[in-house]
Amino acid sequence: MMARMAYADLDALDEETKAILATRRSPGGNIFKMIANAGKVTGPYLTYGTELRKNLAIDILIYEFAIVRVANLSRSAYVARQHEQFLRKNGVDEDKILALRMRPGLKYFSEAELAAIRFAEEVVLDVKVSDETFALAQKHYTEEQLMHLMLSTCHYMLACRIAETFRSTCNPRSRNERRAG
Repeated sequence: MMARMAYADLDALDEETKAILATRRSPGGNIFKMIANAGKVTGPYLTYGTELRKNLAIDILIYEFAIVRVANLSRSAYVARQHEQFLRKNGVDEDKILALRMRPGLKYFSEAELAAIRFAEEVVLDVKVSDETFALAQKHYTEEQLMHLMLSTCHYMLACRIAETFRSTCNPRSRNERRAG
């Protein structure tokens, strides 16, 4: 399946946006090439994600568990694949990663991990978190951590929707490059 619009030429970006993009784990990734079509808001959008990750109040693995769950619920294989790779590189068991594709339970996750995963899950599916899930999450996380979990969940809901709407999951070359080559 082809991307619905050309990937932006990253070399044509302004220097500030290029510098922001360079801080990403995979600065040439398809989703960044697609987001770069946003023009002047590309840098601020990328800065938001970078600042959130750089200043996370939650554990990086909790953050990644939430992202992978959001990606799976959003049916975004591209985003799920990218973040599953991170989990694998950080020693997370394959059964745990696979559990994030279904409704995860205590078999693979601690109560604290599951509280964060359920929190993210309910934001995606129900818009708001139930009283029961919120109370469980409050048992394990501070207000700042819960806000970071919410911001991360919503940020990746947007990333998944960008990836899927614009089909940034396919061939990394732009339409012009495909025509030429």
